[in-house]
Amino acid sequence: MTNNLESSRGLIALVLNAHLPYVRHPEYSRFLEENWLFEALSETYLPLLRVFRGLEMDGVPFRLTLSLSPTLTSMLEDNLLCERYVNHLDRLLELSEKELVRLNGDIPGLKVSRMYRELYRNNREDFLNLYNGNILVGFSHFHELGN
Repeated sequence: MTNNLESSRGLIALVLNAHLPYVRHPEYSRFLEENWLFEALSETYLPLLRVFRGLEMDGVPFRLTLSLSPTLTSMLEDNLLCERYVNHLDRLLELSEKELVRLNGDIPGLKVSRMYRELYRNNREDFLNLYNGNILVGFSHFHELGN
């Protein structure tokens, strides 16, 4: 019996369930619970779409199941929340620039600060220019491809 990793093929089933409670509150200029949505966008959904795009560009076939709750899709399409998300990213970018100045000389701190600045820039760029403020466009693209 030989152990030939090249001839073995493994399969993995990814099933993701995406849901958040409804956090839209137009009566407040900034609502703390909106951060849940903004963090999910910044740390999960936009990076996940970047991975999908990378796989697509590299010609790597993939499939997964992603269930987006009606509550979440409603918030992702909401103009007020989308506008607030961009404002949130702008504040984070401003803070990251200040952190680069504050951490001058702290090499590990600067690396982390640069990483977050890049993440916020990429998120802002993708959200506004690639998805025109609606990441459901990105998920729909991969759904239509059969991924």
